[in-house]
Amino acid sequence: MKKHSVISAIISLSLLAAAGSVSAKKEEDAPIKGLPDYAQDKPLILPAVVEKKLSNGLTLWLIERPGLPLISVYLAVRGGTASDPDNLRGVSDVLSSTINAGTQTRNSRQIAEELQALGADISVGISKDISYIGIDGLSPGTDQLLEILSDTARNASFPEDEVKLAIENELQSIMVSKSQPSYDLSQVFYTELFGKHPYAFVNPDPKVVARVTPKDLLAVYRQRFRPDQGILVMVGNLSTDKMAALAEKHFGDWKGKGRKPVDIPPAPATTRPAFLVVDRPKSVQSTIYVGRPMPAAGNPDEFPLEVANTIFGGAFGSRLTLNIREDKGYTYSPHAAVLSWAKGGMFNISASVRNEVTAATLTEIFYELDRLATTLPEDEELTRAQRYLKGSFLLANETSSALATTLTGYWIDGKTPEDLAKYVPGIEKVGKQDVQEMGRKYLNSRQQAVAISGDAKAIMESLSLFGKVQIVKP
Repeated sequence: MKKHSVISAIISLSLLAAAGSVSAKKEEDAPIKGLPDYAQDKPLILPAVVEKKLSNGLTLWLIERPGLPLISVYLAVRGGTASDPDNLRGVSDVLSSTINAGTQTRNSRQIAEELQALGADISVGISKDISYIGIDGLSPGTDQLLEILSDTARNASFPEDEVKLAIENELQSIMVSKSQPSYDLSQVFYTELFGKHPYAFVNPDPKVVARVTPKDLLAVYRQRFRPDQGILVMVGNLSTDKMAALAEKHFGDWKGKGRKPVDIPPAPATTRPAFLVVDRPKSVQSTIYVGRPMPAAGNPDEFPLEVANTIFGGAFGSRLTLNIREDKGYTYSPHAAVLSWAKGGMFNISASVRNEVTAATLTEIFYELDRLATTLPEDEELTRAQRYLKGSFLLANETSSALATTLTGYWIDGKTPEDLAKYVPGIEKVGKQDVQEMGRKYLNSRQQAVAISGDAKAIMESLSLFGKVQIVKP
């Protein structure tokens, strides 16, 4: 019998034992007596979203939120780290630190002082598919805030001294990050899952970062920051008519100066099972990643996948946490997540454990994955996961700033504002059979890749139980 078949047999026997003990555990797992019933779910109150488009192609999503005199304005454009030029992988890290470091008429200090006088903050973010500039402040100053946002989005100048400082800070950050086991492990894991696709890129090369110039930043900036590639989301205590008028005033004459970003192709949807070890001599613990590529955001399985992952390992009371933290004591904080982007996604389990329990932890991870695929969840498990997801969604979109951020993410993923109202009902419709189907379709152990950062001498012998294990360099 092959070694991976031995593992499957062990897991199958464990699943049979678990199924036979379900009835004995029902009383133990029942809610504590004397606690009040759950309160009625509160719906997400969705104000009307006014959708417009300026003549230059800039999309507007405008939401009036009466009450507190606050406004959030977020300008997002297509193109993120996955759009970095092949010879400048990592330029986005420097770009995000320098977009608001000065324009043709303002230096970084002037921008900061003007925002402070208006009771506002500016933020810049770049992820795999999107770059954004956001300003949160007081609604009476919306006109001035939009003027600063427009100036930053259209006229960033990338002063040489600011770029030099940003590069030095980024290089220091890379040095610090390299001391962590997750740094090299993440690059190995993403490369295994996505191959040569741009989503595989995680860690910028210090040599590349060191040679970034203001000219490079300006070229990438002009390529991404174009009105026909962007959206302006405004949420706050201002009428949508006033918002639209101000958007026209400050962005109506904006014209793109660079070529449009190259479209990112769909990412791989499957991977071959693999066991990879990044040798970290003398490390006293192993950092474990288990996972696979997943469908892009907005796929038909989005809601049942969220519920299935929450039951498995996406919440503190999940099966994985109860198993390898509370019961076995192997790790402090294991976690599992389903990440979705515009062109693909990934499922990722992470846990840091002592060297001597590395193989045992993997066995339990595989056991829990296959238990999800072969048995139905308990009613209480399903209800608890659904309530957790619905409550988290409502809390995450409570503020104007958070709602604006969510909407920019929806836009880049090809969703609409109406999709906000679909989340809670979508989670509620997930049944026990749907959870099991997600386990079979995506989460069973045979479809996962494994990457571990640890002391190869200390863990390789125990890992041989799983079959071929390859030591790789980042």
